[in-house]
Amino acid sequence: MTRIDEKSQRLADWHSLLDGTVVDKSLDAWHRELRHGIDMMKTEGLIDAEEARELRELADAAHSHQIESLLDS
Repeated sequence: MTRIDEKSQRLADWHSLLDGTVVDKSLDAWHRELRHGIDMMKTEGLIDAEEARELRELADAAHSHQIESLLDS
């Protein structure tokens, strides 16, 4: 697998996790897993600092949205 293929696959996996169903009691674990995935991709050189920042923003926004959804229901 080339570096580009690996990056594409890891990002696809990450986005699948982001878009997947979250059970409320595991919300914080889901968020930690998203952030950990970003850190690993950055450490491994698959993404740069700007890409990592953008993914963190997506993860944090999704986490906030999930919390708001729980509070509204």
